[in-house]
Amino acid sequence: MIRHYIPPLMWGLFIFILCAIPGKNLPHYSWADLLSVDKLVHFTLFFILILLLKRAWLFIYKGVSSYNLIAIAIGVIYGGSLELMQSYFYTDRSGSWFDFLANSLGAICGVLFFEKLIDKSGRWKFNLGNK
Repeated sequence: MIRHYIPPLMWGLFIFILCAIPGKNLPHYSWADLLSVDKLVHFTLFFILILLLKRAWLFIYKGVSSYNLIAIAIGVIYGGSLELMQSYFYTDRSGSWFDFLANSLGAICGVLFFEKLIDKSGRWKFNLGNK
């Protein structure tokens, strides 16, 4: 049962590490500011986190794919906590309300799109490798 939590926990750790890297060590591209790539990255990280978490619950709770509010709460609280840590504990980083909003929207969309992307057996509904 615990093995199903490994992918979302590893992804959550990946997000944590990315958020802890000092800002001066992150690549900075002026075109990225114009396209707001940073917000898209935040959105995508939390979108994937919630997909992985709900997929784990699908395996653990045998086909039950609910717990949507809990999944959203986890994404919002984790995203908010990371932004607070960036503001108060990490060097050369700053928290952002817009990053928090992107994290939260990613979590919400992860819940909304879960059943469109993953079937009841926990398999992805699309396969890019096969025609």
